[in-house]
Amino acid sequence: MSLSTQAKEKLARFLEEEKIICRGDKIIAACSGGADSVALIYLLGQMRFDLKLSLLVVHIDHQTRPEANEAEAELVKEICRRLNVALVIRKIKPEPGPGFENRARDMRFAEFEKILRIYNFNKLALGHHKNDQAETVLMNLMRGSGIGGMGGIKPSSAPVIHPLLCFRKQELIELLRSENLPWAEDASNSDISLRRNYLRNRIIPLLEENVHPSVVEKISLQAAISREAETFFREQAKQRFKRLCTDQSPTRIVLNLKGLSNLSSIEQFYTLRRAYSLLSGTEQDFYWHSLTDIQALYGSDGSKESALQKGIRVERRYEELYLYTPQDSLAVPPPEAVTVEEDRSRAVWGNMRFSFKHIKVLPKHEEYGKHCIYLDAEKVVFPIIIRSREEGDRFIPKGMQNFKKLKDFFIDEKVAKNERDRMAIVCDSEKILWIAGMRMDQRACPGPESSRYLQIHLESMDEKPNRAANRLKKQGDNE
Repeated sequence: MSLSTQAKEKLARFLEEEKIICRGDKIIAACSGGADSVALIYLLGQMRFDLKLSLLVVHIDHQTRPEANEAEAELVKEICRRLNVALVIRKIKPEPGPGFENRARDMRFAEFEKILRIYNFNKLALGHHKNDQAETVLMNLMRGSGIGGMGGIKPSSAPVIHPLLCFRKQELIELLRSENLPWAEDASNSDISLRRNYLRNRIIPLLEENVHPSVVEKISLQAAISREAETFFREQAKQRFKRLCTDQSPTRIVLNLKGLSNLSSIEQFYTLRRAYSLLSGTEQDFYWHSLTDIQALYGSDGSKESALQKGIRVERRYEELYLYTPQDSLAVPPPEAVTVEEDRSRAVWGNMRFSFKHIKVLPKHEEYGKHCIYLDAEKVVFPIIIRSREEGDRFIPKGMQNFKKLKDFFIDEKVAKNERDRMAIVCDSEKILWIAGMRMDQRACPGPESSRYLQIHLESMDEKPNRAANRLKKQGDNE
């Protein structure tokens, strides 16, 4: 049996096992001119008739080495002519300097995405093989990327597919030689100042020579096992997330902290990574140290907030953990507390304006609880403080005799979770006086023996004031 037939059968088994390609797929194959990408278009070209595939080769010219880049483009053209495969060439020019590889990769994929869209193709095939897989797993091991990182390169991650992960690089080279197909050697692949090249040219050969001759195969097998474990944990995380999520919107997710902290660390990692991905749109950049930073919030004093990638912030509030995006209202912290001395007549907290007035006669038709309250001035211990809620807050709602937790009061009154930290709590030096706009405290209510009163009036600064001219106009309209 020829090498070509063996390779084709091996590829067919792998595609079936991993469900990478479906009959009738329209596939773009990226080809740099290197041995792996040339083998990719050769094998896909061999299988396109059996699977009724549409195949288009795309070559990206980085314009970094004019003569070499032109030679590579001509080589790819010649190979595509021999294999009777359509070719598209695109040029990019990444800025040189630190981070060049990442910039070049981003620009390449931007071109691939354009071509997928323009030509209405549904998959992008890349030529990564087992040796690339081994390098990736070792690099991710150094980063501490967890089980997901140990899974290495996924065979399929829509729209990207990696059909050659069942081959070692040497197998592909032998295949090309047997078919008399040329390829280009990229001189930069021997630059061991690059981490991946150092692993490829120094570390892996040492492991093969001194540890195990099939180390690439062993690492590739470990990657497959890790991907199975990753799939299991991801599915479990979906169920745990549903159970622990108490509030969800496009900009915010709230999790039950007690239930979350009762999970094992690995379960917490996958649950929190799912929450992060739902807000950020990607699972990338959520690592084990991200979990460690969040866990530090569970029992912390003082600062209870952590920053993740993509601008996502995590905050502990009482028995809940909030994750939110920069677009969420929580990204703007509640206003700082305001202190009001006895001789002060006005104060502003957030978008609320408070007016304070000392009076000796209680109005006959006083309005309690909504926008204006009247307190027994003798029962108020100055200074007054206007602030947001604090852990352990409790008060005696007007008309009741026993204390009630502020948290329970908000629940009973159906105050949305995302509004509770924006509720103004008016206190004196000893107690809560008023949940502004809702309920005052029984302990400061006037009684038959009261002789001096404190009027507190609340108005929203977002609303236009009811000016005298408006009042006169309104009265005229009613006549």
